[in-house]
Amino acid sequence: MSSTPLAPTVGEKLPREHYLNATYGIRSWLLTTDHKRIALLYLISVTFFFFIGGLFATLIRIHLLTPSGYLVTPETYNKLFTMHGVAMIFFFLIPSIPAVLGNFLIPIMIGAKDLAFPKVNLLSWYVYLVGGAFVLYSFATGGLDTGWTFYTPLSSIYSNSAVTPAVIGIFINGFSSILTGLNFIVTVHTMRAPGMTWLRLPLFVWAHYATSIIFILGTPVIAITLLLAGLERMFHLGFFNPAYGGDPILFQHMFWFYSHPAVYIMILPAMGVISEIIPTFSRKPIFGYDFIAASSIGIAVIGFIVWAHHMFLTGQSTYSAVAFSFLTFLVAIPSAVKVFNWTSTLYKGSIAYDTPMLYGLGFIGLFTIGGLTGLFLACLGLDIHLHDTYFVVAHFHYIMVGGAIMGYLGG
Repeated sequence: MSSTPLAPTVGEKLPREHYLNATYGIRSWLLTTDHKRIALLYLISVTFFFFIGGLFATLIRIHLLTPSGYLVTPETYNKLFTMHGVAMIFFFLIPSIPAVLGNFLIPIMIGAKDLAFPKVNLLSWYVYLVGGAFVLYSFATGGLDTGWTFYTPLSSIYSNSAVTPAVIGIFINGFSSILTGLNFIVTVHTMRAPGMTWLRLPLFVWAHYATSIIFILGTPVIAITLLLAGLERMFHLGFFNPAYGGDPILFQHMFWFYSHPAVYIMILPAMGVISEIIPTFSRKPIFGYDFIAASSIGIAVIGFIVWAHHMFLTGQSTYSAVAFSFLTFLVAIPSAVKVFNWTSTLYKGSIAYDTPMLYGLGFIGLFTIGGLTGLFLACLGLDIHLHDTYFVVAHFHYIMVGGAIMGYLGG
């Protein structure tokens, strides 16, 4: 029996061709350069790591049901803690909104046919997969127990876990972030529709433009840092281990120079999503467009000069600590600008409590709590007592779960 489709009868409408039915077959998906299809490929990939990280988190919570912990040994707990952080931060939170929603929506929002470099866009997904494969290999061969921060000399010398493949995987994955950020910036600069001036750009695009700046300027630093840690582990070179003439504090400076801006990589795109959800479901224009757009750039810039607030207890000078404390308070201002403008948009709006709006309102409440707890940590006197406690864990997760993930699900 022939499988040839019947010709349409007179007056019958053919289905409209779109990105899902233009071509069929696995090959057409694996070699696609369509930004929408690549966004869906990323969606599948980051969702996989989301569930992996969520599984580790669930095991951690079950273990902590009792004060003594009964599920796993302390060594295994350290591995669960580390693998949860690596999977969630480097392979879900950082790429999720830019790679999925950003890839899908930015060309549509600015009137472009695709991103500036479609093949580079596809390449970034394959690079992400290669990096993820190395990390999954690390998980499968015993896991790693250094903490997601990979502090030396524990990670470079003393840990007996599978640190090297994890470090290589994160190093490779960094190139995916750089390529994505480069693609977004070039696209926004060169492919806007006629009449799409900078002050007409959707706030979602502004947020991703600011995020892309961090991608390009910050990611090479973490890549080099982890590469040096891996080289020290494999060849006993003296970068960070004092026994070989290295400096472990240097690792912290290099790591946090990227990893604090990385917090804004995770939260800025979610802020862009909320900046679209709130006016849409309030049925009124966004309040303070110019200030929200400027605050995105302000967060990206100031975020690069606050990294040492993670290091108040490392013995830095009092003057240095005071300076970084002040800058940490300063970076809270652009975030507060966004929150006040979102709430002003809600004022006297005809609010529709649809699902995206519920996520948007949840974001505002939870992110506000996370931001206010951050102010306590910026205080030098308080941070001495709160550093490395569950207060920091709560602060971080209010921002990441209450902020980044709520924005992702709402989008």
